[in-house]
Amino acid sequence: MNKGTYVKPQNIVFKDFALEWFDGYKHNLRDTSTERYKSKINNWIIPILGNYKLQDIKPVHGQMMVKKLLETLEPVTAHKTVTITKMILRHAVDLELIIKNPFVKISVKEKKKDIVTWSFEELTHFLDITKKYNEFYFGVFAIAAYTGLRKGEILGLEKSDIDFDNNKITVKQSVAEITEKGVYLDKVKTPSSYRQVAIDSFISSILKKQINKNNQLKLKLGENYKDYDLIFCHPDGRIYRPSSLNRPFRNFIKQSGVPYIRFHDLRHTHATLLLKMNVNPKIVADRLGHSSVKITLDTYSHSSIEMQTEVAENFSKLARKV
Repeated sequence: MNKGTYVKPQNIVFKDFALEWFDGYKHNLRDTSTERYKSKINNWIIPILGNYKLQDIKPVHGQMMVKKLLETLEPVTAHKTVTITKMILRHAVDLELIIKNPFVKISVKEKKKDIVTWSFEELTHFLDITKKYNEFYFGVFAIAAYTGLRKGEILGLEKSDIDFDNNKITVKQSVAEITEKGVYLDKVKTPSSYRQVAIDSFISSILKKQINKNNQLKLKLGENYKDYDLIFCHPDGRIYRPSSLNRPFRNFIKQSGVPYIRFHDLRHTHATLLLKMNVNPKIVADRLGHSSVKITLDTYSHSSIEMQTEVAENFSKLARKV
């Protein structure tokens, strides 16, 4: 017997095996991840490899797959698609349908995207302009920038999550949206995402103002108010769709004239500015809900380089004084 991936003649087609694998594996995933996996399998993996028999798939097919993916997809998405394919083939190895994973050495080089953030001046100007025209969006954007909370985490905040006496927020759930279920409340995605985040009087006042506004609307609408106890929701209490924040965010960027960033970059801005203030990276990691400081430092290595310049200059000044 050859020591490749050949075991014995099989009639198992990759498409059928991939769908069967997904049907069992999806129970390990959150709903949002399930939809992403399903999309990659149906739109990319099966169209490329679906008609091959399992034992006929070789490393050359992996190279071919990467080439096809990169013709259309960003490297990061191609990488994730190949990773799922490897998982499917690894399962075939576990079931002894093939001897080894033919994609084990297949990889996609991911080009690390530059993180674009705002300075304190740009952030303040953006929030000032937003507040002038819309208090709701001002509140959402300010909390994102001042706490590092994710979009869905902000929209998932309930009144009971806010400890005004001790100035802290408990992050325990998030608003998610998928095609099959629409928009809904879900638990935060990892144990480290469940966290407490300290706030100041500025953020506390924003939260109190929005809660008071909701209470007034609740009295006005009565039974027509959908009470999920959410702070940042539609005027009638309905859950706010995270993707619906993107357009107003872009519009206020244009109005304020600050450099373009994505909404998620408010989180990056929060972390970057903290690191530039020489805040302990462990504190930054805790606020962001990162499982380790390494993730924080790897993500914000650009800040580390800038900080090193200041450190080098300060070290030199002190050393030459001796």
